[in-house]
Amino acid sequence: MKEYLNTNFSDIVYGENGFLVELRCNNTFQVQLFGKIKAYLLENQPAWKAAGAIPIPDAVAIFNLIDQLAGGNRFWGEETGRQAEDALFELQEIIGSLEESPECE
Repeated sequence: MKEYLNTNFSDIVYGENGFLVELRCNNTFQVQLFGKIKAYLLENQPAWKAAGAIPIPDAVAIFNLIDQLAGGNRFWGEETGRQAEDALFELQEIIGSLEESPECE
């Protein structure tokens, strides 16, 4: 599961063979790549929460990812559209948890 840590997070999101390239150019939701994205976010979530900030390169990749998933695509099939919508909700949950205070958990 750690093999992707040698790869820049933004490359996983929108690099040459990244998640968004597959989604936008090939209309394909790559479950494995999205799993790597989620794993990266969940792994870094405690450090980001403690620091009160997300590093700019990671934040930009996250913003682009959310923007593209939220925008949808009229060329996506029903299954891809559903997967993108579910992925968006998962990302929003992960990011939203960064502002939760300990007494709310």
